[in-house]
Amino acid sequence: MGARLQSRRPGQENLDPGFPEVKAESLINMFRLSHVKSRPLLPRLAMALFGVSIVFYPFGGGAAADAFVDVTAEKNISFLHVNGAVGKKLLPESMIGGAAWIDYDGDGRLDLYLVQGHGDSGKARNPGAQSNVLYRQGADGRFTDVSAKAGVADRGYGAGAAVGDYDNDGDADLYVTNFGRNTLYRNNANGTFTDISREAGVECPYWSASAAFADVNGDGLLDLFVTNYLIYDTLVHKACTGNSRKLPSYCHPNKYDGAPDSLFINRGGGRFEDISKQAGVTRTGRIMAKGLGVLPTDYDGDGDVDFLVANDSVPNFLWRNLGGGRFEDAALEAGVALNTHARSEACMGIDGGDVDGDGHIDYFMTNYAEETDTLYRGEGDGFFFDGTYKAGLIEATYKPLGFGTRLFDYDLDGDLDIYVTRGHIVQLIAELQPGKGLSYEQPDQLLENDGRGRFKDISARSGAWFSKRFVGRGAAFGDYDNDGDIDVYIVNLSQKGVLLRNNTIEGGRGGWVGLALRGGGPCNRDAYGSRVELRAAGRTLVAEVRSAASYLVANDPRVVFGLAAAPVAGLQARVRWADGLVEVFENLEAGRYQVLQRGKGRAAR
Repeated sequence: MGARLQSRRPGQENLDPGFPEVKAESLINMFRLSHVKSRPLLPRLAMALFGVSIVFYPFGGGAAADAFVDVTAEKNISFLHVNGAVGKKLLPESMIGGAAWIDYDGDGRLDLYLVQGHGDSGKARNPGAQSNVLYRQGADGRFTDVSAKAGVADRGYGAGAAVGDYDNDGDADLYVTNFGRNTLYRNNANGTFTDISREAGVECPYWSASAAFADVNGDGLLDLFVTNYLIYDTLVHKACTGNSRKLPSYCHPNKYDGAPDSLFINRGGGRFEDISKQAGVTRTGRIMAKGLGVLPTDYDGDGDVDFLVANDSVPNFLWRNLGGGRFEDAALEAGVALNTHARSEACMGIDGGDVDGDGHIDYFMTNYAEETDTLYRGEGDGFFFDGTYKAGLIEATYKPLGFGTRLFDYDLDGDLDIYVTRGHIVQLIAELQPGKGLSYEQPDQLLENDGRGRFKDISARSGAWFSKRFVGRGAAFGDYDNDGDIDVYIVNLSQKGVLLRNNTIEGGRGGWVGLALRGGGPCNRDAYGSRVELRAAGRTLVAEVRSAASYLVANDPRVVFGLAAAPVAGLQARVRWADGLVEVFENLEAGRYQVLQRGKGRAAR
């Protein structure tokens, strides 16, 4: 089974090539022959058959001339990412670059936390290195570096970040993943944080990537899930030279064992317990694990949180919550372990949302170059099929390499579009793979939903930003200016980061309604794990409440629904809170954010 589970990475040494090289034209033709829809009666059959069921109609919309505008300098953000690469080809230096939107001071304005590497990628911690940066947003919309004052100038070799109110005290706490020990910062509610990692028991002994806060046992406290990547030791590392020109390069992940995922249960009082082994989430080995992105989601609709993990070059995990602190991997059965040809892919970023308007959550993953990104369509019964071809995503996503991503209604026309940050792993990929059109620096992509679940690459007509090339990694999405359209901060590897303002509202387009959920009692205060259904003009839009998604980042957890030309009167939201309570909130106002407080709505079934 080993060879068939390995994903190819041009430019990196591949110890087990698995499949012969497939040209883009051949791959597209393969997908054209593979669109018969079938419920996955057998796991392998589920991977080989896919199709589409569409019951969604467009609200309208269309791309602006400049969909996103670079406002980095205007907003006083000067973050320069450093990965510490000095020619040793240490794999961590190619994978990092996280960020988090966090309203740490509770003033209603999103602040920005940026995760830094440092000048020596061979060291887990470097006291003299550049630190992570916390930018506080002022009333004028400009950002000020308050890292040292706030006590969050972490100098570990940083990867990503997660945000959640783990102690339910009303302010946002911060977790930072590193190549080395991780850090949990408790918010002191006075503009400062305290590092409580050791006493909390969440330092984690592995090379961690993404992390997610979620309440897995329904006790109202946020627990912590961490994806760990590889068993990797810089002290015994040697660069690989398996390419045709014998040039030093990063080794393929199949050279290393995957690190097991970690699950920390919140016991209250600032203490967590590592229950990874007894929970059953510690599968590892050469052809397992290697987690990068993670998405907390209720894939089977049973009311508890599961975790979909994007694994690199091996089958993905779908940790199904069995209750009682136990999980099982249901990815193969559900149809999200492999692609339609029963092959694993080098998955990086991940997000979930209802792209075709059928009321079921679908999942999108970004992958390595010459693999295509993958869209798994939900059928509503815990099963999914690979709908990448039917969604029109093959040609647009085959050549570039993707990391950060988001399913979101960028133009507020009532359907979910896709943003992907692009950038290769191998600096010399153009020289190592001549004639393929591959490059190290790549432009980001904006893929517009036509309202029926099919996507078109509109990057070329969406403004100057999409003609620029960077080495993109993490992409954190949030409405920093509270105008209703979702903005994005992009971490570029060893390059300047970029804050992109969404220009939809400024361009005079799009109606919207924003919802900030507040839990209470048996529901965690952030309401992570809740599900929202918005009813407007005879239509129902759905969303899950979370912050974790994309790649190495924490997003703005507020829910924004685009309304376009739909009537703005009579908006109604049905909320299934994370603890199972169902309430209806009526007469919501379009064009602004409003708080939905658990216990303040009308009880419903």
